[in-house]
Amino acid sequence: MEKRAAVVITVASLLGLVAASLGFAAEYFKHRAFVGSDTYRCEYRRTPALGFGIVAALLSLSAVTLVTGASSCFGRCGAIATESGRGCVWKVLASIAWFMVASATVMFLYGAAWNAGGTRGFTTVSRPIGDNGRGFAFVCPELRDGVFVAASIKAGIAVACAITAYADILKRRGRTPTLGVEMEQAAYPAAPVAYPHAPPPPYGGGYGAKY
Repeated sequence: MEKRAAVVITVASLLGLVAASLGFAAEYFKHRAFVGSDTYRCEYRRTPALGFGIVAALLSLSAVTLVTGASSCFGRCGAIATESGRGCVWKVLASIAWFMVASATVMFLYGAAWNAGGTRGFTTVSRPIGDNGRGFAFVCPELRDGVFVAASIKAGIAVACAITAYADILKRRGRTPTLGVEMEQAAYPAAPVAYPHAPPPPYGGGYGAKY
């Protein structure tokens, strides 16, 4: 694999790894957002999960964008498939990569917004009262567990699919010139082989007697 491709894959892998790590760190810090409540509202503090979520979203997007740009936007699918005689499996992987990274970005930013601090109103939930009855209670809403973890997993899958698609397209592009050379050589007839002329007959022989 050429040096440029190795650099692209290494950088994209590092970006995806850092994004996933920040997502797991944000999951830890999100539990510190809730401060307390009074009669009218719930109060929240700003936590490091705000910055971690935003940076993780940007890094995961950057990783997939880097691989996409290095592969010329995963173009020439039809040409490569026709010349190599194989389908574009990597095109499916590229689509999965962008779907996953888009979903991860939304989840990262959604989780970050919940850690920006400020105040929120109460939410109503149904709770059991006594043995048979049910009632309603007013509670302070919080970000559910696992949002940042799920976003980190999706970001990792997205980067892995993008890198796999990139490696596959490089492999197919490497085989295409070889096929073209073989076809070009077969299209032209072989050059005639030059044979040396027969030596002249010896003096006095082959053409009759000399007088």
